Amino acid sequence: MQQIASQNAPSANIVIPHFAFGSLAWLTATLFIALSPDAFTTHYFNPKLLAITHLLVLGWISMIIFGALYQLIPVILDAKLFSEKLAIFSFFTLAAGVTLLCFSFWNFMLGGTLHLSATLIISAILGFTFNIFKTAKISKNISIERDFILTSTLWLLFTVLSGFVFALNLKYAFLKPEHLKLLRIHAHTGLAGWFLQLIIGVGSRLLPMFMVAHNLNKKKLQIAYYCINVGLLLSISAFFLNTIIDMIIVAILLITGVFYFVYYLKDAYTKRVKKNFDTGMKQSVLSFASLLLACIISLLLLFYTHESHSPRLAIAYGSLIIIGFISSLILGQTFKTLPFIIWLKVYKKLIGKIKMPLPKELYSEKLLTIQLYLFFAGFFFLLLGIILSHHIVITIAGTLLFISALLYTINTFKIILHKPHSYEKTK
Repeated sequence: MQQIASQNAPSANIVIPHFAFGSLAWLTATLFIALSPDAFTTHYFNPKLLAITHLLVLGWISMIIFGALYQLIPVILDAKLFSEKLAIFSFFTLAAGVTLLCFSFWNFMLGGTLHLSATLIISAILGFTFNIFKTAKISKNISIERDFILTSTLWLLFTVLSGFVFALNLKYAFLKPEHLKLLRIHAHTGLAGWFLQLIIGVGSRLLPMFMVAHNLNKKKLQIAYYCINVGLLLSISAFFLNTIIDMIIVAILLITGVFYFVYYLKDAYTKRVKKNFDTGMKQSVLSFASLLLACIISLLLLFYTHESHSPRLAIAYGSLIIIGFISSLILGQTFKTLPFIIWLKVYKKLIGKIKMPLPKELYSEKLLTIQLYLFFAGFFFLLLGIILSHHIVITIAGTLLFISALLYTINTFKIILHKPHSYEKTK
């Protein structure tokens, strides 16, 4: 765990706001799911689902990733973050932009508010991308993890810029391709280009570290890197050509990339020194079941185009990746990283002066365990409700996810607000 710390690490005050805002965004998104089950039973291109999705991918997932990366980049690249001020700027512009964007989508307002939110989000992403690349330029550490992280930020920038163009096209319709085709490009570059590659870049370093696994073959990661990026580049043309052969090739490349990443993690699991997993790691490991199921559904979507069933599969596919895989991974990894960050912030200058707790004592393991069971129960009902197109089942799912998110938020703020005064002084 000491590897999360680094003499190059930024101030914890840069990281903490991202986790605080992200946890509240996750809580709000689950509340919206419980209150708006109809968003998951109509076509995936509807205002409420657009608002919930963007709150999840930008306000929850990307916000947490930004905060975690500011802590982990100095470890992975062995270099100090280029600018903490730029990180603060990116946080505030992203927070403001996401709030306005979700408000605009929920009310389907395609005018000035939407354009302002897009401008703020683009500014945040530009600041983040510039910060990461300038940090990488300082670093002399060349690795496949570095390649994944840098490439993922470029895909993030592409996704956000294409989203802005897409938003303008909704109002002015100046592009020839239909809206849904543009939406699919925007979604897939975000999911596979930004999230998946970033997860591989960071996960391939963190997960083996937490499992205490050594001497892993990184050629698997290199194969995953080229498969995913070639697949993404081909996917852009494939969406416009709209030929089944091109789409099959893209699917095979992307799924092959995922396979080699999972194969790499299987190697780490086999060689692990630490045999018993805590609750956080259990949730992280279980999240990969959703990723594999999403790969299967992606193949079904290629061949199964029934008007009434295809949109349900598409929503289930997106839910598996955004909630079942990425959100579950973050929910587990939060309690592997944030407690140690706060522990360092609070106790670094108090070593030997007071009796100190372990990082895992900064949060409630009991709440985390209940959170885990409620999350997977809620997610199961969500998938069931989507497939059956049943409002009551989705409402139950949203309620369970909301309670799980509430426990996560309580635990997160318990860590963030931790003070040393309750511990006795050493003799």
